[in-house]
Amino acid sequence: IPNASACPATMGCIFSLCESTPNVPENIIPDPVGPCTFVVESCSMFNKDYEVYKDEKGKDNRWLFLNKEGKAFSNKAKIDLENYVREDTKHPKKGEVLWSAKYDESPSFKQAYRGDSSSDGWSSDGFRPSRRKLRMNWKLETKATLRSVKFGGLKYKIAVKAKGYATRVIRVSYVRDAETGKARKVTTYVDDEYVKKVSYKIKDADSGDTVDKFKIKGLTKDKLKWKCDAFTASKEDGFFFPGPTIVEVTGAVDPAFCLLMAHICSTEFGPTEIKNDLHPDWHRYDGYDSDGFGSGSGSD
Repeated sequence: IPNASACPATMGCIFSLCESTPNVPENIIPDPVGPCTFVVESCSMFNKDYEVYKDEKGKDNRWLFLNKEGKAFSNKAKIDLENYVREDTKHPKKGEVLWSAKYDESPSFKQAYRGDSSSDGWSSDGFRPSRRKLRMNWKLETKATLRSVKFGGLKYKIAVKAKGYATRVIRVSYVRDAETGKARKVTTYVDDEYVKKVSYKIKDADSGDTVDKFKIKGLTKDKLKWKCDAFTASKEDGFFFPGPTIVEVTGAVDPAFCLLMAHICSTEFGPTEIKNDLHPDWHRYDGYDSDGFGSGSGSD
């Protein structure tokens, strides 16, 4: 991984795996006003910071910086949307914060378990496999607060609800030693998590009034989409190399707020991060043991 000094100053995080804050671009673009198109791309697959480009990705279009602090889905985590005006001598790498998002709580997962199927019973010379598939449904609720920092005054809450299911396929095999005749047990697990639905509700933090609500689209496709009255956003899905998030703002809402909202919907409150934080507790499954077959079962 290249260190900070190895990163080209004019390219910021482009093609870089740097963990450091991107350098100030040669041309500082003024803060966004009115209709805007943002291109949001991760600085590195090893951290949670993002650079924002104006209209399209390019070294001359570097516009803003999304600075993540703390672990995702933690009440100590926050994301600051910064420009590249860095005039604070005490924090020389910190730009002016336009908007900030802070998580109100750790996610609340409700995990309910249900056995899907089981099968076993075929054998051959020296090899007896057994298989069981478990399935559990889950729900998630969590919140975050977004507030205007540079100009103050505005503050909103975003409530997120998601649901889906997880599966675990357990296979127990007995491999018999040809010389001694003793059998050795081998247990393998295949885990998968699925998100079926994610919905978002934006509220005025002071009055509690609902401002807007919307759902993610494209969960079964390669492109994820978000659309509400304030913005539209899209993102090519992918675990290791997801595409950039494209955010379009056409209305009168502060585009910096729209950008931050779209960003947390497509990252921290998106399907990949939700699945990463799920951690199904299969040991709570009724009858589950280390083999996943319950007492006295699992072989023919």
